[in-house]
Amino acid sequence: MTTEISIQGTDFYINGKPTYQGRYHEGRRIEGLLLNSRMVQAIFDDANPNTIDKWCYPDTNLWDPDRNTTEFCAALPTYREHGLLAVTVGLQGGGPIYSSEIYKNYRNSAFNWDGTLKSHYFERLKQILSTADEIGMVVIVNYFYWQMNKHFLNDAAIRKATRLATEWILGNGFRNVIVDVNNEIHPGESLLESKNIHQLIEMIQSTSLAGWQLPVGTSIHPWNHNPPGKWSTVVDFFMPHGNDSYPEKLRQELRTLKESDIYQKYPRPILINEDSIDIQNLDVAVDEGASWGFYSQGFGSDYQDFRWNWKMRQREKTYEKLSGFQTPPINWQINTDFKRSFFNRVKTISGS
Repeated sequence: MTTEISIQGTDFYINGKPTYQGRYHEGRRIEGLLLNSRMVQAIFDDANPNTIDKWCYPDTNLWDPDRNTTEFCAALPTYREHGLLAVTVGLQGGGPIYSSEIYKNYRNSAFNWDGTLKSHYFERLKQILSTADEIGMVVIVNYFYWQMNKHFLNDAAIRKATRLATEWILGNGFRNVIVDVNNEIHPGESLLESKNIHQLIEMIQSTSLAGWQLPVGTSIHPWNHNPPGKWSTVVDFFMPHGNDSYPEKLRQELRTLKESDIYQKYPRPILINEDSIDIQNLDVAVDEGASWGFYSQGFGSDYQDFRWNWKMRQREKTYEKLSGFQTPPINWQINTDFKRSFFNRVKTISGS
């Protein structure tokens, strides 16, 4: 293994050196940041035969999860050449198409109902982690996505899934991984909500192999960056999401976090791993010393946020024109204006 991620103070380090070592851009310190992109569907599949045809490639009329992962891995060196240091990959992915008849029924999870691991998912994950490791990239592995969590038998199954996934990553020797336990926790008392998610965070932190343990956090829903619970005292880094924030609102939210008693007592990196296509938010995050994550859903997803309407067009008819990084099938190349804008900005900021 060649890539090892660690944390010192508020900075990320790779192989014992701060990321983007010595880099400043327009007077802003870039050193220590982990610029990233949301690629949660890189090991995507669908166990529901009634929805799987929604993900067919336009050039073959078939869905192929191995092709999806292989093409993603082939794109990673290009991302790295532009200065991107991390990607988020989900063991349960994220929302692919939000129309209710699909969103409520598709089945994408690397876990069985009892918390055991699905080998084919983890074979694809190993392919990604190995490729990233070879080129000096970090993978933010998101364990749980709320739409899939309803398929677990009980809390014991969730605990087992957490333990087995952590042991698998460590057992395969990967040190280029940090963990996002649950995507966008909400206030509440279930095991995967804010008042009890610390139990899973502490489970991961207490699991080690050869003296190595995985840095871990949990991403926070953009509607509430400070839900109640012990989670904020135990995470190794903060993971606010910026989806619902215009630039100046995001700036204030980041400043509020940095001025909080929790942060002041224990300063840690701030890692946004989901925001939008709005690179003004990238610049605000960098202004405030926070890492930032690009999120490009893609057309034909029945999704709209307050800055962009992905409903305005149907899904593209050719593979070459497929938009976004979250609605399968995905063209993982930098093939659209939104993607080019982001990656070119990262290249400029990072000096790559």
